[in-house]
Amino acid sequence: MDKIRIVVSYSSGHTEEFLSSEALTKLEMRPKENESWLKAEIQVPLIDTFTCWHSSLLPGWARKMLWREEYPCGAQKNYPFYAVLSREGAVRAALECTNLIDDSKINFAMDQERCTAHLSLLVTLTKETLPFSIILDRRGTSLMEALETWRECLALPKVNYPETAYEPVFCTWYVTHGEVDQAFVERTCPLARELGFSTLIVDDGWCYDEYKRVNPDTVPTWYESVGDWDISKVKFPDFKAHVKRMQSLGINYMLWVAPHLLGKKSAMYQKYKEQSFSNYADSEGYYMLDMTKADCTPLVEKLRKLARDNGLDGLKIDFLDIVVPSTDNPNARKTEAFIASITDGLKQDNPHALIEFRQSYATPLMLKYGTQFRAGDAPFDWRLNFGRLVEIRLNIGNLGPVHADPAYWAKSELPHNIARHMMAMLVGVPMLSMELSTLSDVEKRLISHYVGFYRQHKDLINHGKWSVLFNQTEIAAAIVEDQQERMLILSDGYCLDEALGNCKKQTWLMNISDKCLAVKNATNVLNGECLPAPDGCIPLGGTALVIG
Repeated sequence: MDKIRIVVSYSSGHTEEFLSSEALTKLEMRPKENESWLKAEIQVPLIDTFTCWHSSLLPGWARKMLWREEYPCGAQKNYPFYAVLSREGAVRAALECTNLIDDSKINFAMDQERCTAHLSLLVTLTKETLPFSIILDRRGTSLMEALETWRECLALPKVNYPETAYEPVFCTWYVTHGEVDQAFVERTCPLARELGFSTLIVDDGWCYDEYKRVNPDTVPTWYESVGDWDISKVKFPDFKAHVKRMQSLGINYMLWVAPHLLGKKSAMYQKYKEQSFSNYADSEGYYMLDMTKADCTPLVEKLRKLARDNGLDGLKIDFLDIVVPSTDNPNARKTEAFIASITDGLKQDNPHALIEFRQSYATPLMLKYGTQFRAGDAPFDWRLNFGRLVEIRLNIGNLGPVHADPAYWAKSELPHNIARHMMAMLVGVPMLSMELSTLSDVEKRLISHYVGFYRQHKDLINHGKWSVLFNQTEIAAAIVEDQQERMLILSDGYCLDEALGNCKKQTWLMNISDKCLAVKNATNVLNGECLPAPDGCIPLGGTALVIG
């Protein structure tokens, strides 16, 4: 293997050089006193390369290799891992770091003249920075294998998550937006329980009196009233008793909060006005806390009191990534301390507290703070939901509960598309946001069937071994297996034979692709009815049991 020169420079001007011909190189970095940053730089040949990957990309890697790219990382957003990939998905070079806390950034630059890629990793250093490793992986393994090797280097503590973190979820967001109220929740929860859901997230809308939906007129001021985290007496006149009533149905009750957001009309904004800022010309009515200046103790206590006094089972904690890590103005350590103070407080009050985190902070570092990690917003788009779930599996492996974004579709949606919504979510824990009181019989049957399938195969989905098959442009399939069986969710029908392979285990095949599938030894299991596959053909939105 060709030798690669790794140059490490420090803020003081000190420089070190390393030469490596190893497929996997690991350099131990011990921060020097009075150094404020270090930078590692390499150049790798662009031979058999197709594109680059990092955790903030949309699913798959169907994009051209950019001239230049900057990828910021820190405790609250992303993680330092950047890979150059072949068309088949093999990692030609990955620059990695085990320091997940401090603000850092990875830069990519294409050198067309020399046919090389210049990769650099800049890591800010503080008095609290512990020794860490910089890793260069040139083994040619799959992306998932490279990420697994990197995670092993992190020496992550084992976390025991509440069993309720694996329960199917109903979320109010897409179906109500800011029109959620007590009447809607009390009408919906019994119906959700009948369909197999046992956790409720009351999303944005509970903390202000206004009834509103997301549209071009409301977006510019959408968050102007959030920040105080007081229950709206108009929408929830007896909230504490209401929560108990829903819990008596077997519902785990969670509320949405966004601690970084200070609405212009909130008392919290007035309190923190001098320690807040806005990065956006169109800020949707909010400012953000400056973690490097603010004493957040009153806000932390407010959120803790909200959960404790109302007997909540947990919080959906949103937008923790909105304060972007910065090597120019480091904020990640302060932000992590803020996140830790909230989640530690919730868990002290309730050891079984549920805490939902969103996609871009579904990272190995956050495994000890959150209890479930949700795909980014994907209304109407089951394929995007599927891809984002796969990305979280890449990010954290099987180390924590992975949750789908709520499935949401139009009232007249075709049955096979509804089935694909439900099947796509089986990469993790299903979540739904629909008006349940007006569902058709077909919708009810499909939802109930696939939530039931999740419950029957809960251990396989959450604790089996996952692998991902990529084609040249997208995620082709997600596969999970244990000693007895496996499940294959196929997004690209042309990759059927490769995805099935020679495995002799019985395989649950979910067809979320755009073509009918011809499969030998298949039995359709559609809408809860077991029927022989007609002419061995599994239709769009069809599920089949394939006997190896």
